[in-house]
Amino acid sequence: MKTVGSILREAREAKHVTFAQIEAATKIRAKFLEAIEADDYSLLPSQAYAKGFVKNYADFVGISSATILAFFRRQTREAAKSAILPKGVAQHLNRTWLQLTPGRFLIFLFVGLVVTFLIYLGIQYGKLRNPPGLTIEAPKEGAFVTAKKVDVLGAADGDATVTVNGISVLVRSDGKFFDQVTLEPGGNTIIVTATSRYGKETTVTRNVTYQGEESNPR
Repeated sequence: MKTVGSILREAREAKHVTFAQIEAATKIRAKFLEAIEADDYSLLPSQAYAKGFVKNYADFVGISSATILAFFRRQTREAAKSAILPKGVAQHLNRTWLQLTPGRFLIFLFVGLVVTFLIYLGIQYGKLRNPPGLTIEAPKEGAFVTAKKVDVLGAADGDATVTVNGISVLVRSDGKFFDQVTLEPGGNTIIVTATSRYGKETTVTRNVTYQGEESNPR
């Protein structure tokens, strides 16, 4: 397909003239002449300069300026900041894949729903596969106490049930729980178990020594 650059280049080569000769006659710098022949108008300062350069170049090589400018108008368009780009390139830059269309909105919505669903499945699968979390703040392992009763403080996953020595205790919405265990003189073992709704268990044992008089176990 004929372009401004190819037409001018063929005419120049037919006349056996160089860029230096055209530059001397038209005062158009050689780098601008080369850019015009390459149909690369990014180096030219503005549309007005580009049209003027193309017209003067055409006049020098004997081509009708009206004809060459008609090619120029069809081939190029004015872009932002008065820079000249080939029409196809300018149209490509003016389009962006981020432009929201109804089709793209539906695609984004569908992808978002799929991702959300997969995340939900992953969380549920993790709960199903993994035992619940359980931490015991008190008593400490190997503690020595002088009171008959010892506080049992801890936290578990919010949906877990907790037992202390086999007896259920109340678990708050934030997962924390509290209980008291009556001790016997000497060594005592406190067993805390958290059970998820999927049947997975986590057990923590605390060995506590009571240094006091004998009392009834809990």
